[in-house]
Amino acid sequence: LASASADQTVKIWNPETGEVLQTLRGHKGPVWSVSYSPDGKELASASADQTVKIWNLETGKELQTLRGHQAWVRSVSYSPDGKELASASGDGTVKIWNLETGEELQTLRGDKAWVNSVSYSPDGKELASASNNGTIIIWSWDLDDLMARGCNWIEDYLKSNPNEELSEICKNIEY
Repeated sequence: LASASADQTVKIWNPETGEVLQTLRGHKGPVWSVSYSPDGKELASASADQTVKIWNLETGKELQTLRGHQAWVRSVSYSPDGKELASASGDGTVKIWNLETGEELQTLRGDKAWVNSVSYSPDGKELASASNNGTIIIWSWDLDDLMARGCNWIEDYLKSNPNEELSEICKNIEY
């Protein structure tokens, strides 16, 4: 069991005895969220110091620090395959990170409000983000679904705006 703490640490607990097994130190601000990797060997932590840290749970050592947010990082979530990590921030963005390289792959901007939480779907094709203004955004990586949505939009648009060139785009796509 892992917990985030305002004392700038992450604690690993024995859930049966309540004993602290490890204290992970390295953040320079309160830690708001933790997330286990799918294989349980690593832990990600999100902090008010605008960073995400990845920890090796066997050694307790920090593996990498992900920097790029312009405000506190409130939530982290591993992709189901463990290759990527999503982070949500008070800067109004969700960032997707490549965990092998530490590289920022993408910044998702869909809301001007603080993004408080982020979570992958079990199949990894969608990511949900929740903001402090009460909105939830579902981000989709399912290409078939994205194409179907796009073609539905084009079909609706063409009802009032006939355009022969646009009508050809979705001709061979099932939706």
